[in-house]
Amino acid sequence: MTTLIPSQFIRDQRYGVLSTFSLTESGYPFGSITPYIINAEGDIAIFISHLAEHTHNIQANPKVSLTIFDPKDASNPTAGPRITCLAVATIATDEMQLREDYLNQFPDAQMILTLPGFHFYLLRLVKIHLVAGFGQVKWLVPEQLGL
Repeated sequence: MTTLIPSQFIRDQRYGVLSTFSLTESGYPFGSITPYIINAEGDIAIFISHLAEHTHNIQANPKVSLTIFDPKDASNPTAGPRITCLAVATIATDEMQLREDYLNQFPDAQMILTLPGFHFYLLRLVKIHLVAGFGQVKWLVPEQLGL
């Protein structure tokens, strides 16, 4: 059995399920698949439209979660490793490097990066829930990741 390195697992994946507190359906979480990158400071960065439901939800309550799993384990994702990152989302103030990094990871995003009204949000990690396998469950703090 191989040992899961949480920071490497997060870096190796490209997509997660972003969950925010819904404004339209009060009291319920709202989740959808979201591409992400890791910036030089180790923050998870997402790129979303000002029209997106997630953006409105984040503006009302910046507490979010991003659940990351390996899609290669899609036949039974509950048997594979997964990480849920609890974070506070803040709009990025300097997007130039983020745009370059995003394009490097998602080359097909060239057009969307030019559209008005899209912004990067940084997910500042608060706590991480790691499921490395059966019976291997623990909470981590961001400093333990070393992103």
